[in-house]
Amino acid sequence: MVNGNQALVEGAYEAFGRGDIPAVLGILSDDVEWDVPDVLPHGKHAHGPEQVAGFFEGLGAAWSDFGLDIEGVVASGDRVCVIGKASGTHDGRQTGYEWVHSWTVRDGAAVRFHEYVDPEANLNS
Repeated sequence: MVNGNQALVEGAYEAFGRGDIPAVLGILSDDVEWDVPDVLPHGKHAHGPEQVAGFFEGLGAAWSDFGLDIEGVVASGDRVCVIGKASGTHDGRQTGYEWVHSWTVRDGAAVRFHEYVDPEANLNS
């Protein structure tokens, strides 16, 4: 059974897959904390939806044909963890990496997002 927090997060991934970034931003709280490690070309620490919008602009600048393949979702209470792989073209070559996204959802809005990746990720395909 999918809980409401899981459904909210899964909807954000569906929106991202359609290229609907405003819908992704729409699930964020006004004071969301967003953390993507600097080992990634699009790494950014952001606070608030406006800065997260800047993250997505940087993602689009760093990659072409970027996509996510979700392998699993685990939800418990206010936490939703999504496991998957990213792939696309970066610096002229097809590459990718594995990740885990940890979301915290409160009162129907995402208040925290943290991406975990292998710190030695060489963005190999």
